[in-house]
Amino acid sequence: MSAMDHSTDTLLRRIPVVAIVLIGLFVTLAPFFILFGNSLRPADEFLSENATLWPSHLTFEYYASVFGANSATLKILFNSIIVTTLTTIVSVSTGCLVAYGLARLKLPFRLSTIIGLTFLVVRFYPKITIAIPYFVLMRDLGLRDTYAAVVIAHVSMTLPVVVWLMLSFFEEFPRQLEQSAMLDGCGVLRRFFSIVLPLTLPAIVTAGLLTAFFSWNEFLFASAVGPLNAKTLPVAISAFITDKGTSWGPMSAMGTIIVLPVVVLAVIAQRYLVRGLTAGAVKG
Repeated sequence: MSAMDHSTDTLLRRIPVVAIVLIGLFVTLAPFFILFGNSLRPADEFLSENATLWPSHLTFEYYASVFGANSATLKILFNSIIVTTLTTIVSVSTGCLVAYGLARLKLPFRLSTIIGLTFLVVRFYPKITIAIPYFVLMRDLGLRDTYAAVVIAHVSMTLPVVVWLMLSFFEEFPRQLEQSAMLDGCGVLRRFFSIVLPLTLPAIVTAGLLTAFFSWNEFLFASAVGPLNAKTLPVAISAFITDKGTSWGPMSAMGTIIVLPVVVLAVIAQRYLVRGLTAGAVKG
């Protein structure tokens, strides 16, 4: 077979793969394209029969109204940043310590894995089943409509994921490195912070990003325990749906504001995401 025939054969084999990738990109990016287009669409086009996917002319009036002088968007944005940051810090720091402890405990019958699965069970049942209990709990504790209430609710859902993700990494971490540090007189905490954490950084970044994405986009718990003073962006966007109708333009503008930071962060940290999600599945 000549070199040209070999190149043609290779190209033909790649066509289905490229086609699948392009279809996946279209399915993934089309909603964002429409969302951004609607945030720039004039009001008279939303109910028009002749409206196209992209607006006939662009308007920034919805962004001006969302960030207007009488708007609380900046405060709500600040609330989302505070809640997401605190949730990520608490979940990742606590989850790493719990996962490391489970990975290093010498428990029979793989009890560490069973305990890790028990943590993960809380992710299996519908969140709506515990929304009201969280509301009652935060009300009785005097924490309703505070950052603490939203953060506690988010941590309860993200901590199990962090524990389960980090447990697989710590179980596969080479024990020889820690044993060498023990011979040099390193204690448990020093081994953990000086040796284990730096070498598992991709997994920690992945756990942090997944936690941040969940907290940033979460609606149900945030609306139940923080409807006003601790309101986050997903809760605020629901206010555009009223009994008088839906404000499609402002809602699309707010949706774009919610999506944009997540997209930017995912693009910047995609290298860590890929390494973090795949390294734990490879036994070394």
